[in-house]
Amino acid sequence: MNMAATIKETFQPAEIAQLVRLISPTPSTGEMSPEEFERLMKELEAQSNRRGYSEKSIEAARLVLVIGASIAEAAAGTNLTRQSVNQLMQRIRRRMESLPQGWVKVTDWFPAEVAQQLEQISDSLKAAHASGKPLDTQSFTISFKD
Repeated sequence: MNMAATIKETFQPAEIAQLVRLISPTPSTGEMSPEEFERLMKELEAQSNRRGYSEKSIEAARLVLVIGASIAEAAAGTNLTRQSVNQLMQRIRRRMESLPQGWVKVTDWFPAEVAQQLEQISDSLKAAHASGKPLDTQSFTISFKD
């Protein structure tokens, strides 16, 4: 069996598209790497209460943010209107600005008492960040109750 057939049988189309995006060469005109873009889109999807972005919208955003395409080029490359790509990019940029710089989203499984403490730590750090207080003065301890 050839490699293309194996890939098609093993992976979903969206997984193949993501792989192609990650391994495609990135020109220096983009604002972020393919890996950063994938992380950004996952973060935006996770914090959204709305339906997810369409494949065309994700591709248009990738063209602008990773490849460095103009709004018109991204619209032409995805068969979307310039207006819809412009609105998409304004929404994404607004949401990007609301994310704390240098922070990463962590999703994992923990014992209930640890998860509760981590949530309290998260709330405390977010409040300190929102008020402009330095985060390097914060100190936390996680403990198990017997």
